[in-house]
Amino acid sequence: MQELAKQFVACADEVYHLQTVTGPEAELFRKVAEQGHYGGRTKPTSTRQGIYACAPNGAFLASINTTDAAAMAGMMEKALAKWKELKPEDRLMKEPPAADPVDRTRWEKLFPADGLVLKDFSRDLPREKPGADAWADAWNLDFAWFRKVEARSFLPETIVEGALHAVPRELVLRLARLHFVDNVRGQTYPWKEAEIAWAEMATVVDEVKDGRARIRFAGKTKAVAVGKWRVNGFDPNADDQKRGFEAKILGSATWDLAKERFVEFELVAAGPRWGGTQYNGRATDLEEAPMAHLLRLAGDTPAEHVAPASIWGYGWK
Repeated sequence: MQELAKQFVACADEVYHLQTVTGPEAELFRKVAEQGHYGGRTKPTSTRQGIYACAPNGAFLASINTTDAAAMAGMMEKALAKWKELKPEDRLMKEPPAADPVDRTRWEKLFPADGLVLKDFSRDLPREKPGADAWADAWNLDFAWFRKVEARSFLPETIVEGALHAVPRELVLRLARLHFVDNVRGQTYPWKEAEIAWAEMATVVDEVKDGRARIRFAGKTKAVAVGKWRVNGFDPNADDQKRGFEAKILGSATWDLAKERFVEFELVAAGPRWGGTQYNGRATDLEEAPMAHLLRLAGDTPAEHVAPASIWGYGWK
């Protein structure tokens, strides 16, 4: 499969975004997807999730939705065979696409280059009964964004040694609702504000030296939801459910006084989670078990400009 991949130009995007927004890439995707494995489907869902191969002009080659390497390789071989059948003039668009179309809808346009961008890793923690969970090595990745003024508000107004500061509730709430979720094995819903029992975090300035301030964070969050929903994919049965996550927060960071930005940042939120949602893979793992989120500074590569999964919940425009 890896050898076959050398003959393709790979790209990835969020499928719901492509299915619903305006812009040339979304329209191209919909054109391709309607010829693929889920084309025209409305039940059990209307998703077009999967892996598609197409020519630059959208000519459909092949598609599949799988995690099996052999099946994926078969799809790629089929796509390459179809590609070779196309004439060069049947592979390309008649006109080159605009570099930045005015009708393009992209959350990445809101990327806070002068703010705080964190990688958010989630995974289960070791359990008392080793081997009880075949998903023990599962993990997931998201991003958390904060604008410049928000990043500064993690700190006290006057940055001096010993200064204490309560991080604004709206920032802790953003973390608790949109990021401290059980996405270790798959997709899940963010928490509603009414489901947040508490969300608190405080800052203390440990040291100010050589133009930098060393910061410590501590806090706690808890989210609890009760209702009727599915926990097993396309299973039509929606039963009474409970889910939640209670976390203790610890962290440290370094703030550059001259640059007015964090140059180091590490935050851990760990504690018990329970329950599941339709697509987060917890159907056989609903009992309380430990989970953690680790947030660290992101780099500045294009792959690290990906918008947070629940960016729509930020309220940004």
